[in-house]
Amino acid sequence: MEGIPLFMKYELPDVYKEFWDGLKKGEILGTKCKKCGKIYFPPQKDCTNCMTTDLEWVKLSKEGTIMTYSIVKQKPQGFENFQDYIIAIVRNSDDVDLMCWLLDKNPRVNEKVKLTSDGKRILCEGEQK
Repeated sequence: MEGIPLFMKYELPDVYKEFWDGLKKGEILGTKCKKCGKIYFPPQKDCTNCMTTDLEWVKLSKEGTIMTYSIVKQKPQGFENFQDYIIAIVRNSDDVDLMCWLLDKNPRVNEKVKLTSDGKRILCEGEQK
């Protein structure tokens, strides 16, 4: 059975430019509410905790722990040519959950990982190889 091609084009709002620029420099950025201190990832414009718009950009920790992961065999559009890959949810030492592309082939829940970037996405790799 063949699927129907689906093409979607959209522009990201400028509010996220700093996030994408950070990834190109190897940084992982979130936003932090100046009033209540809540950290958001992905970055948010408004704090849903205290309803303020007074947020600032912050660099997030690059150390974390795998909370869960999934092996992607049925890939979405644009990823059809990739081999199977692993997406993990990692809780970093800022207590923020991030979705990242896991480079290890044999991940374990509770495994410590280092977070990096290839300029386009967040990558994580176990400390023990």
